[in-house]
Amino acid sequence: MSEKTGNTEKMRYDFQTASNLEIFLPIKADWYRVTSRQFRSWTGKRRINEVDYNGPVYLYGMNKRVNLTPAIKDMIVGYDNNHNNTLAVRQFDRKR
Repeated sequence: MSEKTGNTEKMRYDFQTASNLEIFLPIKADWYRVTSRQFRSWTGKRRINEVDYNGPVYLYGMNKRVNLTPAIKDMIVGYDNNHNNTLAVRQFDRKR
């Protein structure tokens, strides 16, 4: 039923999605767990199982690669960037 919402293409993941996926939020100065969709579209620091990851960045919800520039940093890249506001730190995702 995902074709009704426009999700007709299978997402390409260049990493193991069942791993511990984390992104660095500079505002909080800490690492936070995210979903595989958010992880593949994050332009800042990323790591998998506490090992730095420097793989490709894709548009959110699409298989189109992003050409990174220094101006695009620490955000989820999407077609319209409206979904960037939905990234939130949940209470129990904090590292202690």
